[in-house]
Amino acid sequence: MSTQAFFAEGSLPRRMASFSAPLVAANLLQYLYQFADMAIVGHVLGETALVSVSNASSVAFVISSIVIGLTAGGGAVVARRAGAADLAGQRRAFSALLVVCAALSAAIAAASFFGAVPLFAAMGVPGGAAADAASYIRVVGGASCCSFLMNAACAFLKAQGDARTPMLAMALSAAGNVALDLLLVAGLGMGVPGAAWATVASQGAAGAAALAVARTRLPGARSLAPSLRDARAEALEVLRLGVPGAVQQAVINVSYVAVTAILNSYGADVAAAAGVGLKASTLAGLPCWAVGQAITTAAAQCVGAGRPARAVESLRVGLALAVGVTLAMQALVQIFAPQLVAALGARTPEVVDAAVLYLRVTCSVNGLFYAAMYAFDSFALAVGAPRVVLANSLSDAFLGRVGLAVLLGAAGFGYLGVFAAQAASPALPSVVGALYARHWAKRHAGQDETL
Repeated sequence: MSTQAFFAEGSLPRRMASFSAPLVAANLLQYLYQFADMAIVGHVLGETALVSVSNASSVAFVISSIVIGLTAGGGAVVARRAGAADLAGQRRAFSALLVVCAALSAAIAAASFFGAVPLFAAMGVPGGAAADAASYIRVVGGASCCSFLMNAACAFLKAQGDARTPMLAMALSAAGNVALDLLLVAGLGMGVPGAAWATVASQGAAGAAALAVARTRLPGARSLAPSLRDARAEALEVLRLGVPGAVQQAVINVSYVAVTAILNSYGADVAAAAGVGLKASTLAGLPCWAVGQAITTAAAQCVGAGRPARAVESLRVGLALAVGVTLAMQALVQIFAPQLVAALGARTPEVVDAAVLYLRVTCSVNGLFYAAMYAFDSFALAVGAPRVVLANSLSDAFLGRVGLAVLLGAAGFGYLGVFAAQAASPALPSVVGALYARHWAKRHAGQDETL
């Protein structure tokens, strides 16, 4: 059976479910190596190192979000060309994506090297943990080309409808990361920087493997355009969709960094608990992100094939799927919250109790709005409306997560108010996304081409 799925034809519910399942597994595997960094460091090196990785992870999330946002935009361009059966366009788009990724990885490396120490000082990271946090980010940011390569290759494969190969690439990355964590952190005593080296080395290996598979199996990844000039129009399209997507993801994660800085003021126990809680709550969002990637691929292919009504139908199917799996995952997180935070390295009763409270507040019925926000944003990216995605991210990050956290903190609710702000942040963006999707559907009603 082919690993590809053409979404402009056939049963959408069946195809989206079968496409999403490997992506859920891939996201879970990607989460595993982030989980491994914190769990192994926490158990082997203790609470100070856990605070280092907790704070460094919030910044690493910003880097990975830029990577994911940019490559998702590039993947949407490729998916449109795949829907239109434009093989040369796919090659130009993929060439442009790789060139843009290379340039941005160099910029991130420079920013990480010079900005790590002052950033963690500004965040108020305790002195004993700040140096290790800076070392972690210098490695992860300096070698961000590994993450770019892995995500770009996987984005190309997903744009073709191949979800299984990215899953296998993530499996390779996760297994390599866990093995290297045990070797470098627990075995060779390299400390927190060892966890960072484990991450980038495993990503680089997985990216090289995914690219080799893409070039072997798919003509659109072969004979890449020899220069940016040959792919200029595609590069502009990649930047038009990818940059707002990268900014969107970065803005959201910068807001988490700001929230982490706020929570640092409540002491080491709350800081460690928030880092553990964020890792655990991320687990509940992974299926939703996978379904969002399926919505982007399906809608973009349908738009490329001249079938806007089917693109809207892919949103409806994906939205139902995203809400269902997200609520199910959040229920599991609620049931197993104490065990989950303990597995992530929370040791003392104070850290465990605060981390469980974080999950009780931030991983509840708000998942309905989070799933809806992500589904609508994924659709907007697919149909070429990155400004809607960017506006929603600004609303979620600064009106909701940070703005409300500051307001509730000033009103005397303490860190519980900060937790509540995170839970409430996706409500407004989900409404805005729904209104845009409805507007787009009305504007394109009756425009489907006959296949």
